[in-house]
Amino acid sequence: MIGLLLFLAALLFVGPKLARFVQDVRHKKRLSAKIPGDEGKPLIGHVLEFEMDPQVMPHRLVHLMNRMVRETGHQMVKLWFLHDNVYMPTNGETIKHILDTTVEITKGNDYEVFVPWLGTGLLISTGDKWRSRRKMLTPTFHFTMLDGYVATMNRHAKICVDLLEDRSGQKLDMYPVVKMCALDIICETTMGKELDSQGQPNQPYVEAIVNLMSLGTEIGMKFYLWPKFMRYLLGVQQKFDKSLAIAHDFTKTVIAERTEALARGEVESNKRAFLDMLLEQKEKMSLTEEDIREEVDTFMFEGHDTTSAGLGWTVWCMACNPEIQERAYREVIEVLGDDLDRDLTRDDMGKLEYLDRCIKESMRLYPPVPFVGRQLQNDFQCGEYLLPKHGKVSISPFAIHRNESIYPNATRYDPDNFLPERMATRNAYDYIPFSAGPRNCIGQKFAQYEEKIIMTWLLRRFKFHSDEPIESQIFATEAILRPVNGIKVTVQRR
Repeated sequence: MIGLLLFLAALLFVGPKLARFVQDVRHKKRLSAKIPGDEGKPLIGHVLEFEMDPQVMPHRLVHLMNRMVRETGHQMVKLWFLHDNVYMPTNGETIKHILDTTVEITKGNDYEVFVPWLGTGLLISTGDKWRSRRKMLTPTFHFTMLDGYVATMNRHAKICVDLLEDRSGQKLDMYPVVKMCALDIICETTMGKELDSQGQPNQPYVEAIVNLMSLGTEIGMKFYLWPKFMRYLLGVQQKFDKSLAIAHDFTKTVIAERTEALARGEVESNKRAFLDMLLEQKEKMSLTEEDIREEVDTFMFEGHDTTSAGLGWTVWCMACNPEIQERAYREVIEVLGDDLDRDLTRDDMGKLEYLDRCIKESMRLYPPVPFVGRQLQNDFQCGEYLLPKHGKVSISPFAIHRNESIYPNATRYDPDNFLPERMATRNAYDYIPFSAGPRNCIGQKFAQYEEKIIMTWLLRRFKFHSDEPIESQIFATEAILRPVNGIKVTVQRR
């Protein structure tokens, strides 16, 4: 009798949820059937075809996309992974519908693993909270504020090239070099704290940030780590929690110190950090200490890893294309002269047109953020395609930038892709390294300043050379487009 009662209780609890799940899948299947493309194998969909491997998946996806575009002309890839379906628009004309919407702004579950670290800051939040935070933070990245960060970017870029002097003539991995430089810049501009990760890469906070990124990516890509008990069983969660505690303690300590420094009037007006502006908004926007922490941690996360990826890939593209590298160097010298220690100004940046094209082309070929997901809250009309509620939309700069119907010879590094006359032939959304629309990257100007400043300092001092062709590089599509074996090039003093 007790067993029967337990069974009935379980049925009452699970039954409605199961019914909603079945109804949801049937609705997705019904609308999916009207969209061109196959449904994959019964029950498992396309799981085996893509192997859920971050090194395999991007290549197969691009191959599938270009074959589909050539053979059918359709610009929407449809995929099923078990009961989840994913739709990937493959050109600007189609993707602009999801990028421009002010309703379907909910991110997918890609970043769920980072919620314990970042909370629901600007990157992850949705709805009214996201709108409120976006409105509050947008003035932080006005060009008048960015001008105050230029001196910091120049100073840390100079430290970077000075440290490289002793390694001239060697083959080395440039990825951690530019990563530590970017981390120092974002720490000072975000928190007003000089981290000196370039001089002291083994300090606890630096190691904690690196571990959180690595472990978070590992958890997201390995399905057997999705259940939390499995992470504890395998010791992964313990490592994550240890790094998380170190990162949070550091941020909270800096917030407390900065609050006291502001109260004593010790922060110079021309050296204000992102954190200072949050603290000034605390009363007006009813921000808690946790609200401030999650936004600071969000910008630490977003502001160094993506930029260092962009810088690393630009160095790689230059190393594999010496003639292009030399042309960019000559332009830098024409603009800045022979003084190798002169800081770059905002006016200088506007004159470096060819270097700008080189950086843009490296972000076309190797976009720092290769995929971003949206979880549909309603049925959504995406151009000619009606996508089902609870389906996922993959916003993929990686795929669009390698669409051969948009970029002929799409895998070739060619800065002339960004000549004005070529850009005029493309849709504005055919190039989206910083996404676009309401949820575009709020810090894209910051990133563009930083990348141009650091690349200018590097090119003035050094030549970069690779014995390997550009396509030899192995990459994985994780939270960023990560070079699996680093950016290994020979660094030669000019």
